[in-house]
Amino acid sequence: MKPVTASMPRFAPRHGWANRLLRIDLSDARLSVEPLERYIPDYIGGRGVAVRLAWDDYAQPVDPFDPASPLIIMTGALTGTRSPYSGRTSICGFSPQAYPYNWYTRANIGHHWGAELKRAGYDGLVVTGAADEPVQIIIRDDEVTLAPAEELWGLDSFDTQEATARSLGKDVRTLCIGPAGERLSRIATIHTGTSSTAGQGGFGAVMGAKKLKAISVQGTGRVAVAEPELLNGLLQAVAAEIRAYRPVPDMKEQNASLACSRGGRVRPYACTASCPTPCNRYYSDMPGVAYPERTWEGHWVCVGTLLRGMPEGGPIAHDDLYDWRMGDYGGLELNVLSNRYGINQWELIIGMVPWLERAQRAGLISEINGMPMDWRSSEFWAHLLHAITYREGIGDLLAEGGVRAAQQLGLATDLLPRCYTGWGFGGHWDGHACWANHLVYPYWLVSALQWCTDTRDPYSSSHGYVQNIMRWSPLNPLRQGEPPISWEQIRGISQQVYGTPDALDPHSGYKAKAYPAFYHDRRSVMKDTLPTDDQVFPLIYSITTDDRFFRVQGPGEMGVIEGPSVDLELFRLGTGVDWDEDAFDRAAERIYTLERALCVRHWDRNRETDEGVLASYEYEENWVNPLLGEKQALDRQAFRPVMDEYYRLLGWDVATGVPSKQRMAELGMGDLYAPMVAGAQQARERLGEQSPEQIGRQP
Repeated sequence: MKPVTASMPRFAPRHGWANRLLRIDLSDARLSVEPLERYIPDYIGGRGVAVRLAWDDYAQPVDPFDPASPLIIMTGALTGTRSPYSGRTSICGFSPQAYPYNWYTRANIGHHWGAELKRAGYDGLVVTGAADEPVQIIIRDDEVTLAPAEELWGLDSFDTQEATARSLGKDVRTLCIGPAGERLSRIATIHTGTSSTAGQGGFGAVMGAKKLKAISVQGTGRVAVAEPELLNGLLQAVAAEIRAYRPVPDMKEQNASLACSRGGRVRPYACTASCPTPCNRYYSDMPGVAYPERTWEGHWVCVGTLLRGMPEGGPIAHDDLYDWRMGDYGGLELNVLSNRYGINQWELIIGMVPWLERAQRAGLISEINGMPMDWRSSEFWAHLLHAITYREGIGDLLAEGGVRAAQQLGLATDLLPRCYTGWGFGGHWDGHACWANHLVYPYWLVSALQWCTDTRDPYSSSHGYVQNIMRWSPLNPLRQGEPPISWEQIRGISQQVYGTPDALDPHSGYKAKAYPAFYHDRRSVMKDTLPTDDQVFPLIYSITTDDRFFRVQGPGEMGVIEGPSVDLELFRLGTGVDWDEDAFDRAAERIYTLERALCVRHWDRNRETDEGVLASYEYEENWVNPLLGEKQALDRQAFRPVMDEYYRLLGWDVATGVPSKQRMAELGMGDLYAPMVAGAQQARERLGEQSPEQIGRQP
């Protein structure tokens, strides 16, 4: 194909927002822009604007691999500013990974691509259609080019970015897919940088189906904010408080250890633009293990760090599932390999491999394409990753994800609930399917509610309750160097945040669990729309205040700001939109409710669907709460009224789980109720008598 270039007009920007959405149809090489003003501020940005676009454009669901399927990439309201951790970007659409329904869901990616797009003058882009040959999108401020990408096709994600930097300039930022996405693996990811990944959802395969290899951006503008001095002052105050418990790591000792071993270096690394507290690690010149002739480098963070292995025998058991003993060198190599290939590490490490290990223990499988399964062998891991990426032998089915592979192979399907909590996604902060996140009763009751009503693993942006209580409370056996937080202080924090001490009380059982789930549903939306960092926000706990509740002295005449209110203050100072707490909460709830309404409209989603998740909670929890002395399992009879209360807080019908006409009207979406109900009826007729398993097996 010949390159197609167009110069895009601009519309009047607003503080925070560029007020410009780019649309690209790959089928006919059509490039256009439109103002975004009808969606802002009501849908804030990122995840919020994305779901409203999906609602408006898709009255019916489409297959993720259909050319009509959208790839929606949206920055947040404050992306491109100095607002803390605001570099993250939402990537949304119909999910190849989701099971049994390929419904609309979301992923999130960090690094600098989103900030660069905003500086180029766009809040986001929507890509539809499919090219006949590999293509790339190049955005240089107002100039947008659709260009051939044959020379990029087949490259891994690192090599692709290096190639775009050579051809477009070293300051370019690129989103791209690796070989897994090119081969339409349902667990394929989208990458920028080395470990910044839109992991969950399989959106790398959506790009692959469109023959879209890369989206590169160079922006020379700036994002104006309403109150730059106050925003900067608040940033400094918040960053100082966070650094008190999240300092930049000192790498001297680790570098000395590497030097005495096989070599290599490590340095602190910020995983996203506008990060005031770089806490990640970037490794370089690390000798390989499976490929000893090579050296590796890359950013190492989150679930990928588990590739080192977690030996048994410590204070937290892991059911021997992670006793791989790869160490820094083998683990870093596998981390980089999987990122280069473009494979979802969460699916691999938390879902698929534990399922395969359990099947191996049961004598149901012993080799992968002729190589014996040895989880302490770097060579075996490299063999497995290659098989999945290039769909070789059994890797062809594993590339569909563990749930579909188990169903199609007829292999250890009874073990799936021990590895996959729901919707085709591996366990995460559930206390049952995931052995990597230490979580005990009664706190996983909140997790169960959130898993029930989401379209994916909810914990990309909802760690605020489950992770925080296990990190900050006396239940954490790994606490080091932090002043203790007593149960009395925890109950006081619970009263301030959730309105009752019972929400965080370790003896509270099923009591007071609905509101924390509802509260953090909204906070999750706030984090995905401003955006902010999920590991830090909402700001609830502190080590510097007497009661251990987060407070910060605001700049100027702002006075003391309580941690959970910092999100709103950042939004107000950045955009100039003078919302109060109720208006901000209502906007977040509007977005969460619209995501639900879209699922009802497309798939007739209801309470019965939601409760399908609960099977993963009905066996005994992984760890015991030491204050209770025995393991617990979910009791459906006791859980039912908790779920009733949760639905009432959300404004959803208790019997059906469908958003009520009254609540949708209160949220300014009354006109969407009728099409939601009509769509649900059409979905019932379309799905007919098919079981979820039959639907999920469809290609």
